[in-house]
Amino acid sequence: MNQACGSVGALAFFVGGQLMLVFAVAPAIRRHGTEEAMRAVAMRFGIGSGVALVVLAVTGVAMASHFSVWDSSALEAKLMVLVLVAVLTTLHVASPKSRALSYAVTASSLLVVWLGVKLTYG
Repeated sequence: MNQACGSVGALAFFVGGQLMLVFAVAPAIRRHGTEEAMRAVAMRFGIGSGVALVVLAVTGVAMASHFSVWDSSALEAKLMVLVLVAVLTTLHVASPKSRALSYAVTASSLLVVWLGVKLTYG
């Protein structure tokens, strides 16, 4: 149960934070804020996201072992999309003004959530 709680909390921060940034914070800062404000928000979210991703990785390994799903095609797909999220996130750090990368990271993260639900509930 503790693994699931940690996983859900980390997921809520990571994906929920992305949705909030993409659809509310970034547009508002672009319109009314400064480049410095955007960098500060991105830096803080980046640190929190890094912690959330570590929690997700640790709890994911523990839950995959506990439920013996290492041979699941849904898990394989989820891991491939997680690699895509990591690559897109790295590219987004290098090109922080790219809205396309921002949307791509968010969309691929939502796909990871969907695959996790599929893995859990079939």
